[in-house]
Amino acid sequence: MLPEQPQKCCHPDICGNRTAEARKELGLDQGDTLIEMVVGNCIVLLPQNQILAETARKAQEAIKHAGVTAEEIIHEANRLREARSAERYPDL
Repeated sequence: MLPEQPQKCCHPDICGNRTAEARKELGLDQGDTLIEMVVGNCIVLLPQNQILAETARKAQEAIKHAGVTAEEIIHEANRLREARSAERYPDL
């Protein structure tokens, strides 16, 4: 069975500009990437650049709160990568 076709608005003079208005209200530009999430029977679209910026901000706060330096994080990431490689490829 084919999915039901979406309904088109019968008032394009009213609804036709709604997407542009919504983008403007949310500070989005045409062509911005959105993250799609399904919540119940709804599709939620989130602006990727805003989500990434918020995630980066939270990560910076957590790092500052933990009192860890960027050098320590890089060192630990390298150590974990080397350990994982040694585990996966013990003959190397």
